[in-house]
Amino acid sequence: MSWSKNELNPCVLSAICGITSRFINPGSSEHRAIAKRWIEDAESHLLRRVAQPRLSDIESWLLVTLDHYLSQRVSKMLVSMALTSRLAYILRLNHEDPRQKFLVQERRRRLMWAIYIMDSLYSSGKTEFTACTPETLHIRLPCAEKSFSMDAPVVTVPLHSSPHEDISNIGLLGYCIRVLDIRNRVQRLTLTITNHREPIDQCLLAVESIENELRQFSASLPVRYHWDPAAFSLRAFSPSRTPFLMLHAWWHQTHCDLFRFTIPGFREGLPTDEILQLSPEYTSACREKCLYHAISVSKILEVPKSVRGSELISDPSIAMCAFHSARIISRLGQYPMGDMPQTDLVTRLTACAEALEEQAVILPTTAILKKGISDLVNDAQRDRHGPYACPSIWEEEESESYNTTGASRDISSSGAREVFSKHSVTETVQNLQFQPGEQGDSEDHGDSAQPASEMTFGNEPGSASTANFMPVNISPLPEPVTQDQADFSLYLGEAEPHLDNIFNFGLHGQYGSGQPDVFMDSFWPLADGDWTMPDVGSM
Repeated sequence: MSWSKNELNPCVLSAICGITSRFINPGSSEHRAIAKRWIEDAESHLLRRVAQPRLSDIESWLLVTLDHYLSQRVSKMLVSMALTSRLAYILRLNHEDPRQKFLVQERRRRLMWAIYIMDSLYSSGKTEFTACTPETLHIRLPCAEKSFSMDAPVVTVPLHSSPHEDISNIGLLGYCIRVLDIRNRVQRLTLTITNHREPIDQCLLAVESIENELRQFSASLPVRYHWDPAAFSLRAFSPSRTPFLMLHAWWHQTHCDLFRFTIPGFREGLPTDEILQLSPEYTSACREKCLYHAISVSKILEVPKSVRGSELISDPSIAMCAFHSARIISRLGQYPMGDMPQTDLVTRLTACAEALEEQAVILPTTAILKKGISDLVNDAQRDRHGPYACPSIWEEEESESYNTTGASRDISSSGAREVFSKHSVTETVQNLQFQPGEQGDSEDHGDSAQPASEMTFGNEPGSASTANFMPVNISPLPEPVTQDQADFSLYLGEAEPHLDNIFNFGLHGQYGSGQPDVFMDSFWPLADGDWTMPDVGSM
């Protein structure tokens, strides 16, 4: 409607063009440069009027924030995510406004919920990275798409409703929000468990409570939203295909997140000696559930391939589900912790890797995670018997864990504890180099034993020509701004010269082969005091 009336906010248009261009021309360095220019233009103009935000400005900020994440500009994403949330609060999008028409009310709700979803996905339950909490959202869930598209007013329920309330008007998006809210609480609980913030008995009661909540969620799901490959086939070429698939992938993945603290060797798990203090029956049951739900994720992710609709699954967070499910299947499905037939093991891991094929060409982070899953596939294919038998990566890890030196124990007993996983994609990151036009391909460089990681990226900012950039002429824009105004340098300070081409993941010699698994969920680096990364805009 705004477009037809020539009233579309040019910042919205610039952000849409910038973020979607990667899907249209994934291998073109020229288009990447133009897309980056569009995002910078939108960002600079939004910053100039940040004191007088409009609803469309916040929509633009959300798109710009997503592009920062997809392009690995993590420092900018952190700032713009917090700014987007604060601007939404200023406009009171976290409160209902009954004075507005139905479509305007629903537009406000959906924008606020989109902010919450993005913030919860990429904060990974960490309070210090959280800008939007569910306690501040005094709004109802989004309605069904049919009601929204037809401007048919309906009343939905809040995020946490009582059993007697009518939930028939909740749409697919509303159920996705509910399961992601449960997952957000699971991640917070996992951090509480692994960092010993509360007694373990109290935490185990919370685990049981959330498991019951997930069971009730599944029971309350309308029949039309139940998972079935045939049901997905009917949606394969409709806009509901992605939320329908992700709803069920996230439901199973949330179970994995809930129980994987009992898996030894995982950064998000307890140390082996503490796991041994739990009931063997309890840990065995948790691992069985964890493996079952990880396999379920793998089976869900292979369905789009079978109906030739995999390239239409556009949610970048599918990489999180695929990667972590693959880790669990690899760890719990083979010796010494499992006995899945090798063919089944390889099939499940391969399904996780193949689910990321299309996105890996477009999204750098997905390409890295796909490489990590491929390494697990290769490990699963190794001969485990006969004269040339090779141990799995997990056998090697267990062998090393039982030979931990006294020095490492001293390290773990002093200060805040952090658990590290030997099977991390850190080494892949060290060796990965994206070339212009080949974002999905990797190349090995240097010695992987070096304690510092370095990544070089082609098409660095300023190297690509933007001569073909055409300005957007929907409505007059303010005069061009300088580069200093076009980024967050005033907020974050100038980047150090020696970090221009380095993806600093803060690897440290004290961890040896047990480097931090830097891709837990939202891909934060784990170095002390060095959690921001230099911008890699050309990606």
